[in-house]
This record gives sequence, structure tokens and C-alpha cells, in this order.
Amino acid sequence: MLQSLNNIKRWMLHENEEPRRAPRLIQPEVVVHYWDGAAPEGREIRDISERGAYIFTSERWYPGTIIRLILQGHRPGPAKDGAGRVGAGKDGSLPAIPSICVSARVVRPGDEGVAIEFVFAHKREQEDFRAFLAMIPSQLEHPGQPERPAHPKSTARRKGQALVELALITPLVFLLAVNALNFGGFIFAWITVANAARAGAQYMVMSSASPGKPTPATSAQVTTLVTNDVTSLLNRSSIVVATCTNNTTSANSCTTLFDPEAPSYTLATVDVTYTYQPFVPLFSFPVLGISATLPSGTIHRKAVMRMLQ
Repeated sequence: MLQSLNNIKRWMLHENEEPRRAPRLIQPEVVVHYWDGAAPEGREIRDISERGAYIFTSERWYPGTIIRLILQGHRPGPAKDGAGRVGAGKDGSLPAIPSICVSARVVRPGDEGVAIEFVFAHKREQEDFRAFLAMIPSQLEHPGQPERPAHPKSTARRKGQALVELALITPLVFLLAVNALNFGGFIFAWITVANAARAGAQYMVMSSASPGKPTPATSAQVTTLVTNDVTSLLNRSSIVVATCTNNTTSANSCTTLFDPEAPSYTLATVDVTYTYQPFVPLFSFPVLGISATLPSGTIHRKAVMRMLQ
């Protein structure tokens, strides 16, 4: 079990994985020339492949800069044993020095130079560059310095990691979206209930203060008004409306509020209770007090206004 967990960890962290997408020559027998306003001078180049390379230079171009390079084969000196030069034929003759002119884009600066990515205008130019690399003696000809192997599966492994990351983050994004929806629904219900209670209280106080002094509103009329005002809510059947008045200078069985100038003025109270339910209910553990989203709850709003007796 522990070994399996370690394998999963190494796979997700890309341990022992070569991120490069093409085989590279660690120390190719190539020098690079570019125009910098000074006398032409060959620069050392390392880790060259069909995609890019690393140039040892004091220049620090900005990433994305396009530069024109001339790559030229470089003949090494005599071998340590004096047997001859690498790449020489049986008769001691050396092949022609290959060269090619290519464009490259600066990827990033380094401590000793810059990393570049080759840019080819067409497929023919890319094929010529491949032929040029094939003419360069690779590090496989130097004992003790093996060529760095290519890992064609690295791209597939990165895709696999992206799929795992997507699978891990999708539930979190879904949970965030659901909570945002439910929280917005709760705020909307809170505002709607408060507005309905205020509208019911205004309806009560306007009865005796309006021209013609109409008959005071009944409790049933106020309840109907409040109920019609919350028709946009889910679970609107749970609305409970309580109305009462107090024309004394002390609390009564209806409310603890009173008007100090009673009985000249009367307090009208509209109490609205609503049971909120989330739009998208998720799992919850009521015993532990844990819920994946905003749980169901009661919204209680009260509006109190003064009216003429």
C-alpha cells in the first residue's frame, strides 16, 4: 500500500521525469554566430535538439526576441591518445564542416546565457536543420558522456496529470458555485420577506390616515397582501403572517412594543416568518453541525409603524 502511494506521488510530482520533448546533444561539436555589432566570434552552445538549445553568451535578450543564428560544426582537437580526431576517416581526412542559418526565439535568460527555441518558416527548413544535426557527432561518440535519452511519454504523462488535477478541482468548483447560488437565494429571500412585512405594515397604517377614512385593514387582508408579495420565493407556502396593534402604554399579549402617546397613536405590527430552502440542497450532518451548503433555516422579519387611532 505504501509503495503504491509513493508511486502515485512520484507520478504527480514528475519525479525522475525528463520534461524535454526531444532528444538533445549535451555537448555538440557546434559553435553559434550572431551579429552583435562586434567582431564575429563563435559562441558555445549546449543541449541542442530539433526544438531548441542553450547559448553561452553575455547577451540578455528579452523573452520573445527573434534572433538570426548561424550554426557551424566545430572540429575538436586531437584525442588524448593521439590516435586522431573524432570523425576522421581511416585515411585521416576530415569531412566538410556543416553550417546552417536558422531563426530562433528567446525563451528565457539563464545564469550563463539564454535558452532559445528554433523557429522554422516552413517544413523544408526544419528538414534541413534535422539533416544538419545528423551530421554533428553526438555525445555517444565520447565515452563516459552518454546522450540524454528522450522521453516521448512525458507529454502523455503531463496530460494525465492535468486530467487528475481537473478531476480533483471540479468538485471544489461545483461546491463553490452551488454555495454562491444558495447564498444569493438566501439574501434574496431575506430582502423579499423584509419588504413584504413593510408593505403589510404600510397597508395597515394607511387605512385611518387616508382621505375618507376607509375601514381599517383586517388581518386576512394584510396576510393576503404579504403572501402575494412573496410569490417569487421557493416554499412560499411556509409563509406565516401575524398582525397586531397596541394602543396602550405598556406591552400586551401581542407585542412588547408600545407607543408612549397612546391611545392617541397606535402601533401596528406585521410579523412575517418564512422557512428558507436552498436551491440546490447538498449533504449535511446535523448532529455534527456540518453542512456542505447553506442549510434550511427560518427568516423572521417584523415591521412596526405608528398609525392614528
